[in-house]
Amino acid sequence: MQASAVLVLGGLGLQPSMAPGMMFIAFMGLQLALGITFPGAMRQIKFCAPLFFAFSWALLGSILLPRLFEGKVLVWPQKLDEIATRIPLSPQRGNMTQDAYLVLDLVMFVMTVLFLTRREADPRRLYQAYLIGAMLACMVGFWEMAHRLIGSIPFPKTLFYSNPGWAVLDTQMSGPVPRINSTFTEPAACATFLIGTLYSTVWSTLRGYGGWLTRLMLVMSTLCLLMTTSTTGYIAMLVGLMLLVIYAIVSRKRQLFRRLMLFIGAGVLCMGLTTLALAAFAPDVIKGAAAVILETQEKKQSVSYEERTQKDTDSYQLALETYGLGTGWGSNRSSSLLPGFLSTIGVVGILGLVVWNGRLFATIFRTLKVAANEQSLDAWMIEATVTALLGRTMATLISGPVLGTMDFYVLLAVLVSSLMRAQARKGKTGRA
Repeated sequence: MQASAVLVLGGLGLQPSMAPGMMFIAFMGLQLALGITFPGAMRQIKFCAPLFFAFSWALLGSILLPRLFEGKVLVWPQKLDEIATRIPLSPQRGNMTQDAYLVLDLVMFVMTVLFLTRREADPRRLYQAYLIGAMLACMVGFWEMAHRLIGSIPFPKTLFYSNPGWAVLDTQMSGPVPRINSTFTEPAACATFLIGTLYSTVWSTLRGYGGWLTRLMLVMSTLCLLMTTSTTGYIAMLVGLMLLVIYAIVSRKRQLFRRLMLFIGAGVLCMGLTTLALAAFAPDVIKGAAAVILETQEKKQSVSYEERTQKDTDSYQLALETYGLGTGWGSNRSSSLLPGFLSTIGVVGILGLVVWNGRLFATIFRTLKVAANEQSLDAWMIEATVTALLGRTMATLISGPVLGTMDFYVLLAVLVSSLMRAQARKGKTGRA
């Protein structure tokens, strides 16, 4: 629930997802304070060294770089500053708030990794909690759509949009059709979250993982994503489908290819039958859908699209003006992920992330290659979490400034822990 707050301190709102996260951090911190050790976590911590380097550089750069280039370049400030134009670079509140979010995400990641080293810890529960969170977001989205189509249905905006730190765009229309936010600040943010759920549930279904919750969330996230009429979400859906088809062809896995073709065929059939039924009994809906498609295609000519493009162009220019070092984490806000990273953490931070992602994907490839036909819990968690993270990253690359949400780092911790556990089991099997 990005747009709501369970606690408001001045102009800052504590998001509902952060409240249980901070309680979990306090729980794990208390155990560390009492002297409880997690000897099995050292391997995971060493594996994540490139990621910790990138985090450290971001925090250090947020202190040094705004002072190094102070007044020499112009930046787009964070939303909290409520300034609609570029300003000269200087140390500002945006650096502190973004550092705070980054530290909180890092601590949550580390604590989750420590927690999952326990024998009794079940990573499946964390993944299911992620799916249930997505289910709640979809249910609120359906509720919002019903409210906007039928005014007599109440919808508690003051509850779901109570965070004063965000500008909430909850009245957008796409032609005659309302665009839904669910519990997020804007339709694109909702679509970015749901893309991760959709990627994960589609892949899990095709691979035969999960149960009724996975299948239910596949349907719910697809419907809610369509209701956002977000260009970001639609493009990410098409890219994901293309990647699936390419993988199925290149890998030559006949069972996966058959399931994928069956999945696509069922989707086309349902869409065709729905279109015929609506054309016969509710032709106005077809006209409205056509207007939505037309407006989605014309978003490149809109003022908001031009503003986002300008922010990204300015961010690329900032990377050049600061000699590739960046302006410091939290100093500049772009519209997309790559220009955002280049303009803030610079080439040094991006190199750290490239090394980290290279190590991560190489380990995933090796682990899944060994367990090609294995339907184990670790294999499921690896595949489910990496596809969820891939979907979220794909949407953010298209249109999104940061990946700073707590659930993202919880999923990343589940992925790392499952990888290390699978490799440890493989090592024991090899010695036996």
